[in-house]
Amino acid sequence: MTRRSAARRRPAVNAAPRSKVVQSDKEARTSGGFTARLASVAQQILAVTYWFDPAPQPGPYPVTVRFSGRRVDVKGRLSPGDRFVLDETIEEVIPGSGPISLTTRVRGINPGSWVVTARVQGSARPTRGLREQENATPAAGRSGPAARLWRRWAPSAESAEHMSTCLTPFARVPGILPGIWGAMVTLGMAVALALQTLVIACDHLAVGPWWAITLVAIAAGIAGAKGWFIVLHRREQRREGWCIQGFITGASLAAAILLVVLDVPAGVFLDATAPGLLVAMAVGRVGCFFAGCCGGPPTASRWGVWSSDQRVGARRIPTQLLELVLALSLGVGTLGAVLSHGPAGGSFFVAGLTAYILGRQGILHLRAEPCKTRLGGLVTMALAALVLVAAVVFLVR
Repeated sequence: MTRRSAARRRPAVNAAPRSKVVQSDKEARTSGGFTARLASVAQQILAVTYWFDPAPQPGPYPVTVRFSGRRVDVKGRLSPGDRFVLDETIEEVIPGSGPISLTTRVRGINPGSWVVTARVQGSARPTRGLREQENATPAAGRSGPAARLWRRWAPSAESAEHMSTCLTPFARVPGILPGIWGAMVTLGMAVALALQTLVIACDHLAVGPWWAITLVAIAAGIAGAKGWFIVLHRREQRREGWCIQGFITGASLAAAILLVVLDVPAGVFLDATAPGLLVAMAVGRVGCFFAGCCGGPPTASRWGVWSSDQRVGARRIPTQLLELVLALSLGVGTLGAVLSHGPAGGSFFVAGLTAYILGRQGILHLRAEPCKTRLGGLVTMALAALVLVAAVVFLVR
């Protein structure tokens, strides 16, 4: 894939009387305030997926799919909330990338059982040499094991089965496991505490009230991750995400203050914490992969992995898994070094964290979402490289 793939929603031009039953996910995200977010989560929606195979075109091209639905468990005359017509557009479909799923979440409709059909409308722009109906074909049975598994997990518009509305958090989308991100982040924190305890016990370290420092640092990191995300996406008014940069900044500042206040040896504490912190970030990336965030763009490469961005499922550059491998390898290496040589005045912590930041900056350029600023990434890489060299020199000496 050349760059990113995006899906865009628009109401069908011939569905003006029904427009009030259609609400996009972006509108739900930016309607503002905690009350609006809570109402969105508690709302009954209909999640419907259409599967297709890309056409053999010479380059990326757009595809629009029209979803039409009608509630079947209704007596008497249908009301506007008992039917909908909705267009979903994928701006860039990559030929040769394998089966693709496009999921729409229909809001503002009446709860119940629905029958939904989907039909490819063709390219949003004329494609030379190819007819409109050749832009996509229904997904064939030769799909890979991942795609076949997800097709059984989520409702499909091309099936004859009736579909039921559900609460927003329980909507079934190919490639997405509800609640997985929170579960993996919690597991990562537990792993971090366990590894920290292991290092302190094995080296018989006296680090004082390290439990209190660690727990307060985690709480500050959580607040920093949320605050960083809100500031970073203030123009879009998004509040649903988290940023690992914010977590590292908040946790580091809180730990630094408490280490001074409680007179705890900072270098020993940081080196004992480094392996758990890195492994915890690796565990958290599993949650990102199955939550549909931080992913790469669709690709036709054999090294791609089928996953979703919460709307478009396709073979993608697995940036979450690349970051998982980076953090896990650094975490295991740091654990072995600390257990073998003992703490080194915080140098293991600095070396492991800066190596992670340096590698992560390269992975960020592979993500589907564009970088906010190129200059910030270059400055971060330069500073991380200098700090890493200084930490290695200190360790060698």
